[in-house]
Amino acid sequence: MNMQVMDHARGYGVISRFFHWSMAALILWQAISAALHFLVDETPLADFFFAWHQPFGLLLLVLVALRAVWGLINIPRRPQHVGGLDKAAALGHVAMYGLLFAVPVIALIRSYGSGRGFSAFGIQIFDKFEPRIEWMTNLGSNWHGELGWVLLALTAGHIAMAVVHDRAWNENRIARMTRGSE
Repeated sequence: MNMQVMDHARGYGVISRFFHWSMAALILWQAISAALHFLVDETPLADFFFAWHQPFGLLLLVLVALRAVWGLINIPRRPQHVGGLDKAAALGHVAMYGLLFAVPVIALIRSYGSGRGFSAFGIQIFDKFEPRIEWMTNLGSNWHGELGWVLLALTAGHIAMAVVHDRAWNENRIARMTRGSE
């Protein structure tokens, strides 16, 4: 396994891989908690997963911001997107990152607008207040879940295309993000 810190032309460094797989685990948790909340709400299993939905959503937002900064630092070093299909993949990544930012931000706006206050991991993010701010709660109610499902669909497409590139087209793309090089 390549333990190089910085990204490079043949793969991703250990920090990029940490961000990728940490975010993947959080996205999986968020998807499971949302699905359970939708399908079997008010069950012990759904309650267990959903209790962590907001704190993990905030953690995901922090990781997205850090990963964005790290990605900008590494732009000249990263594997290049060359051909038409790679350009489409780059656009798909931009869409995923946009949603990885927008979905939790919209949830935070809704949470703030509700006036209930919010804390995560023992840290008070904002306090309770009255009255509710209707446009904020409406924004979150109308868009958070829907965009979350779109993000999940894009993530599934991302995984599927990684497998296609790796297995069907023998391009060793998965090795870039697991071992650090092709």
